[in-house]
Amino acid sequence: MKRTKMSLVVCIAMLIVAGVSAAVMSAGKTYKFPFQNPNLPIDERVKDVVSRMTLEEKILQMNANAPAIQRLGINEYNYGSEALHGVAKKGFTVFPMAIAFGATWDPDLITEVTTAISDEARGAVNRDRKKDGYPGKMFLTFWSPTVNMARDPRWGRTPETYGEDPYLTSRIGVAFVKGLQGNDPKYLKCVSTPKHFAANNEEHNRFECNVKLSDRTMYDYYFPGFKALIQEGHAQSVMGAYNAINGIPCCANKWLLTDVLRDEWGFDGYIVTDCGAPELMMSRHKYAKTGEEAAAYSIQAGVDVECGGEKIFPKYIASAMKEGKLNEAQIDTAVSRLMKARMQLGMFDPPEMVPFTKISPKVISSKEHAALARRVTRESIVLLKNENSLLPLNASKIKSIAVVGPNSDIVVFGDYSGTPAKPAINLVQGIKNRVGAKVKVSNAKWLSLPAPADYLIVTSKNLKTPDGKPGVKAEYFANKQFSGAPAAARTEKEINLISSAVPEQAFGKPEGLSIRWTGKLTPSNSGAHYLSVTAYGKFSLYLNGKLILESVEKKEKKEKKKSGLSTGKALDLYAREQEYPKKQFKIIMLEAGKSYDVKIEYVPKGSATAKLDWVPPTGEAVKIRADEMKMIKNADVVIAAMGYWRDHEHESRDRADIYLPEGQDEYMQAITSLNKKTAVVLINGSAIAINWMKENIPAIVEAWYAGQEAGNGIADVLFGDYNPAGRLPFTFYKSNDDLPPFDDYEVSKGRTYLYFDKEPLYPFGYGLSYTKFAYDGLSISSKNLTKSDTLTVSFNVKNTGGRDGDEVAQLYVRDIESSVKQPRMQLKAFKRVRIKKGESKKVTLTVPIKNLSFWDEKTRDYIVEPGEFEIMVGASSADIRLKDKIVVK
Repeated sequence: MKRTKMSLVVCIAMLIVAGVSAAVMSAGKTYKFPFQNPNLPIDERVKDVVSRMTLEEKILQMNANAPAIQRLGINEYNYGSEALHGVAKKGFTVFPMAIAFGATWDPDLITEVTTAISDEARGAVNRDRKKDGYPGKMFLTFWSPTVNMARDPRWGRTPETYGEDPYLTSRIGVAFVKGLQGNDPKYLKCVSTPKHFAANNEEHNRFECNVKLSDRTMYDYYFPGFKALIQEGHAQSVMGAYNAINGIPCCANKWLLTDVLRDEWGFDGYIVTDCGAPELMMSRHKYAKTGEEAAAYSIQAGVDVECGGEKIFPKYIASAMKEGKLNEAQIDTAVSRLMKARMQLGMFDPPEMVPFTKISPKVISSKEHAALARRVTRESIVLLKNENSLLPLNASKIKSIAVVGPNSDIVVFGDYSGTPAKPAINLVQGIKNRVGAKVKVSNAKWLSLPAPADYLIVTSKNLKTPDGKPGVKAEYFANKQFSGAPAAARTEKEINLISSAVPEQAFGKPEGLSIRWTGKLTPSNSGAHYLSVTAYGKFSLYLNGKLILESVEKKEKKEKKKSGLSTGKALDLYAREQEYPKKQFKIIMLEAGKSYDVKIEYVPKGSATAKLDWVPPTGEAVKIRADEMKMIKNADVVIAAMGYWRDHEHESRDRADIYLPEGQDEYMQAITSLNKKTAVVLINGSAIAINWMKENIPAIVEAWYAGQEAGNGIADVLFGDYNPAGRLPFTFYKSNDDLPPFDDYEVSKGRTYLYFDKEPLYPFGYGLSYTKFAYDGLSISSKNLTKSDTLTVSFNVKNTGGRDGDEVAQLYVRDIESSVKQPRMQLKAFKRVRIKKGESKKVTLTVPIKNLSFWDEKTRDYIVEPGEFEIMVGASSADIRLKDKIVVK
């Protein structure tokens, strides 16, 4: 008997030593491989799983779409999804846009939001797991948040950010990461991926932009948000940026990705490229000459996984190794980081061991999350003006409301949005929900909206939109030539495309994308019709088979070809002269009741954006506008929803200016001449120069892209069910003339409230309330401090008005005398406080003295210079109520 046991032990030991895939025993359970054993240290498990992969398998794991390794029981995995303001898929809660998170000045609320987002992500994984035992296509790594600085309001991705200030960005960003990744000591709920590292701020030339910056500006302005998310939030992934910094593309920049991110900040997660960045090192930056160089530069810099069609890594890593540019140890390091993240997500462990597997799918788009979305909408709204207390409205004294403007009956979500399970609530519906049937709520269509469905009828009567209405036939080809069978086809109610609406089957393919819409135009009136197409890329519009309108780029190519210039030169000229795509139009005579075949062919440049606009004959337009003006004149109050929509600002699209589009100023002048009781609701994601409105409109609220509960949340504020307390996360300027050149990244040259020395339209941190607050009793713990001390500032805030409300108390610091140029003032602490009417609360804010430092390029470190610092407490950067000074020794 003893001999038999001894023989068995020896045999098992021999099998393990020999590397044979023997079963591994642990706590009574059997595991085929050691890496599957959840009781082993994670580093040991990672080392084991990587050691069992072939070189080819390792290389394939370094792609965003990592394939399964069936012999090891490793499932496929996608290292990228989006959760900027909700899981960006159909059926999930859509919260307000990220810039609205910044406008709340409420980090605790944002942690609640991302806890809800990660709950929905896990709920979806658990739902799918019940079907087949594996999460399927719902993955848990998210390319969020965007913590680039909103240094210029013309930047198309400003709505994705938390504003222009590094400290505010860091507080909201850390809160986001903590809610998304959870607080379990062993497992990650999801993986958060702050992006785009670093100094990423232009869209029109984003693939080849070379940012020229001093190290001090990098460390003092562009780095702090990322640093906080790594060191405080413990984000487990980072996305590199497209742009270069001082001549070196970010995804090939060892100083950036290794020296700073890993060595200085202690980042221990994995790094993913922005999509297609390695290939752009060759085609746009001209930094790498070959695919092997692009792969080597990326991996040597610290990149672990490639996103975007996997054009470089799977094709060139092996040959780069043969050329001696890479070695297998570098590949092992990258794959180890990726496997560690998946193990931290619990992907290799029994579901019962992972606490997040218990989250029910019922949380997805739940009533509780809808209520939370509505709360964020309310908390983010900024009251910019309220002359003669026009707001809040008293529904009991109002008989009629006219709700007008381009954003009155639509909901604009912004980039990286999912689709809610139920229709989003627009402003018209939100106001109707609030006032009920006793108040007449009227609405007028904005004349430049896309062609209504009764004008556009598909050729086949069998094709209907999901809601059963006629539309246009849309075909999506996974190439740029409209060749072969479409990768996806569907019926759409209108020609109005945004990139998030491109079917997954056709999106993100390396061969490119082309789209064809076909249908029929059936005018109800004869006369001159205004047809226009707004598109980012190349398009052709045909009517009855005849080309009637095409993109400027296509015209340029034809003209340059005639003149003998090369296509390359023509495209270069187009890129310089047409940085911001413009709407192109055609006025054409059409007959009422006659059907016209319409076709649009479109090849995107950057993100897919194409839209057909329709304005009926002049006579009909005049009648529509006359009816609208009569409605406005007779209303007790007018609510005008103005601003932008996604056509104006989004990924791959910058703005040419900071003014209102589509003749909105002129429209507001017309309606206010008829009715002075007008309140404007701004729907947008970046600062607008609303000079005329500020002078002439009695009430203005900034509501951002307000999510699925937009109408309800805005109505809560308009009617006083919620007292607004949002604050501006960036400066509103008066003119384009206030802005330095777009490509100047040195913020010290007059950018943001930190260095802007003119009078802003609205200052950073600004926001009104339906009540009033008074400050007094400033107390500083010590006025003589050392660099290792913490400054403690206390003061009283009293609600002196007639309503309960929130105040956002803000603490700014100014270095009175410095050896280098310093900001005019810098936000160093803030707190959103709920105060009842007549109540006074003591607010205490703390600032570590080390946070008063700046980056010294001589010592290559942060330093705090001894001397005086001014301490300023107030309601905004331009409304300082209390001041004092401290001395740092």
